[in-house]
Amino acid sequence: MESAVRRFEAAFNAQDVDALVACFTDGATYTDTFFGPHTGHAALREMFARMFREGRDYAWRMEVVVEDARYAAAEWSFGYVATDALPRSAGRKVAFRGMSLFVLDGGRIADYREYFDEGLALLQLGFAPESLAKVLRRRL
Repeated sequence: MESAVRRFEAAFNAQDVDALVACFTDGATYTDTFFGPHTGHAALREMFARMFREGRDYAWRMEVVVEDARYAAAEWSFGYVATDALPRSAGRKVAFRGMSLFVLDGGRIADYREYFDEGLALLQLGFAPESLAKVLRRRL
């Protein structure tokens, strides 16, 4: 069985939006810590295109993957450089570790959720501590 997680990893690192969207079922939901939940191919396409506008030099390495036909979990490291699309953060390097859960259906991703220290990422993007506290308070 070809790994859905490895297909996703390769498509993301190639910044291939078409290949990324093809990793997902038609009604899939992707819950991104920064961008929130997105459901369906059109919304996923828009979200991935936005990510690639706002960042460059992406490296998403799935370091530990446990996967069967229905579920997968991956521990990973993620890094990128913010572009001019984010003026306050342009040129800043961001790196953090996290974990993702995948619900699979027919070899494609039906549901994706991720978990990482959002505060650490926001600090690297140049958020002031008081702004960071405001953003994180909304998550409670």
